[in-house]
Amino acid sequence: MHVPFDQLSIHSKVWIYASQVPFTSEQIAIISKELDRFTDSWQAHGADLKASYEIKHNHFIVIGVDETHHTPSGCSIDKSVQVIKNIESQLNIDLMNRLVVYVLTNGVVNTYAAGKLSSAIQDGLLHVDSQVFDNTITSFSNYQNEWLKPAQETWLHRYFTLV
Repeated sequence: MHVPFDQLSIHSKVWIYASQVPFTSEQIAIISKELDRFTDSWQAHGADLKASYEIKHNHFIVIGVDETHHTPSGCSIDKSVQVIKNIESQLNIDLMNRLVVYVLTNGVVNTYAAGKLSSAIQDGLLHVDSQVFDNTITSFSNYQNEWLKPAQETWLHRYFTLV
């Protein structure tokens, strides 16, 4: 059953999917329609899941499920991944590339390929205090409090000691 995103429990699980290219308003409408339909009918072993999503910064899709209501099963999680894959196919976008770093600079999301991080640091585009989105977060509480944090507090810290 779909609920407003802010009504999910702090004990909810989240999955964060990101697009290197900002979503257009048309894409957001399509994504919203697909995810409204999905979260409204998402189930685990016949039990409704209390679920929601939000689109942030025109780059991110965050899907959440309240595990205090009912825990998603492996099959139900697979169904959510399939919905994301369908959106990717329908819109010709990539939402699962984990080799991209997303940085918020003056309200704008910038992206850096993992293979280009050293040069971005050397060129002064990425600093220890750059605000980085940690898309590996899986808990609602961490999403609310730690999704955006200084690069030095993420897995990127090792790049700053190498440069």
